[in-house]
Amino acid sequence: MKISIISSSHRFKSQSSRVSKIFKNLIHKKNGLINIANIDLSEQNLPLWSENQNIEIKKIWKKNSENLLSSDAFIAVVPEYGGMATPVIKNFFLYCNNGELTHKPGLLVSISSGNGGAYPIAELRSSSYKNTHIMWIPENIIIRNVEEFNPGFHGKNIPEWLDNRINYVLNLLLVYASNMKPLRKIVNRKDFGNGM
Repeated sequence: MKISIISSSHRFKSQSSRVSKIFKNLIHKKNGLINIANIDLSEQNLPLWSENQNIEIKKIWKKNSENLLSSDAFIAVVPEYGGMATPVIKNFFLYCNNGELTHKPGLLVSISSGNGGAYPIAELRSSSYKNTHIMWIPENIIIRNVEEFNPGFHGKNIPEWLDNRINYVLNLLLVYASNMKPLRKIVNRKDFGNGM
């Protein structure tokens, strides 16, 4: 099994990147045989998506595309900026037009330095699945006061129950990933590549 974790901040050494690495470690503790790819969008330098991509842009995207195509599930770690998902994650989904995410489960993890974090979840659930056909699982994680997030040793503003919730949701994601594989055998992207 392979899982891709997408750090969705444009900032280098961001909280999104830190949280992505924590989630990678949590998954490895569950099953050390799971292959995990970290995709940090701050390091990608993906230009704004265009229908007329030049050869250089296609080369940049090719590695990501291959990585995603071979993945069985995804975790998107998305910071809330001004009550919205980041521009880089929206741009990322526009690039995913080759079936990279199609009928594969995804987990949304929203982070906030304050008490926010709900808006990126709502935004991505409503607008990122249509043509990508990603299957966001019904559960999500919101990590507020993210600077204090450190499983097992959280700061005072992180609720004690958060670790249990993350464990529960990661278990669900792994089961979704395993059980959704047969669906992809009947996917018809040739006739139904885009949503309605």
